[in-house]
Amino acid sequence: MEKVKVTSKGQITLPKQLRDKLKIREGDYLEAFLRGNELIFKALPSKTGKEILLNYSKNHSEGRLKPGEARHILERLPFSLSERVRTEREEY
Repeated sequence: MEKVKVTSKGQITLPKQLRDKLKIREGDYLEAFLRGNELIFKALPSKTGKEILLNYSKNHSEGRLKPGEARHILERLPFSLSERVRTEREEY
């Protein structure tokens, strides 16, 4: 278990061992939420869902996707697409 110190401005530094294990880099975003009495941080993908879909589609298909192929792509996303859409709508 790693210890982190909270600064007077409420900032923390993630230990290098944890950053390396989770592949967190400068400029990445983390989602923070409470679960009971625990503060949980979750690394968010560095690319947007749209970028992931476009890159995957370009690399794994020729032309238009069939519905089954599109579902397969969506299942492999590293986040919930419906949750991401809800979050994006709340920000605007």
